[in-house]
Amino acid sequence: MLIAEEFLLLCLDDDAGTRLLSGEKIDPALGGAVLAELVLLNRVGITTETDRWGRRGRVSVISAEPTGDSELDSALRSIAASGGKRAKDLISSMSFRRITKGLRDRLLARLAAAGVLSRQADTVLAFIPRTVWPTVDPTPEQEVRRRLHSALVDGLTPNERTVILICLLQATGHLAKVVPTEDRKLLKARAKALSEGEWAAKAVKQAIDEVYAATASVAVAGGIAASS
Repeated sequence: MLIAEEFLLLCLDDDAGTRLLSGEKIDPALGGAVLAELVLLNRVGITTETDRWGRRGRVSVISAEPTGDSELDSALRSIAASGGKRAKDLISSMSFRRITKGLRDRLLARLAAAGVLSRQADTVLAFIPRTVWPTVDPTPEQEVRRRLHSALVDGLTPNERTVILICLLQATGHLAKVVPTEDRKLLKARAKALSEGEWAAKAVKQAIDEVYAATASVAVAGGIAASS
């Protein structure tokens, strides 16, 4: 399961199948998750503050070798064609080169095909049609939540994918809702310590930091636009 799919499961009400976050926050985070996964797979790199002025946050392909996942490979091709776009431009709904177009719907369909979710027709206000995605098999999400609880509450050392997921939950303001605890200050401090710690090779860590910054920036901007 992709990091993006794990994040998406955490953004759905299990019973109702509706979103717990606005699409303006979910979509850039899904794009950020895809970028982060490509970084972990050594397919793309992202320039950091150590690069010359005007080049920070730009995504380039390191290896065009297919990953074996259709969504990752599609994003990789888009990045290759984008000509060194900034990370935030690749995940923003305002960009023509975004890798997030249709991503949420495709991932929902994949999860339904895998038997994790169920695609159902519903209505809003009794007459506006919509599609909802209630959980059929809770096991994958339970495993994700177990990993998050182990890292953030039990204090166990997480793997790289879990730290990335924590960063995305932080960036969208969804962390405290996913990991319930009586001590939110401690939760926030633990998440900050993990995201800032040396949990990956330096180049990977710097690239993921850029993904986090881009996701937070786009998610906040989208949230403001949606509420205005």
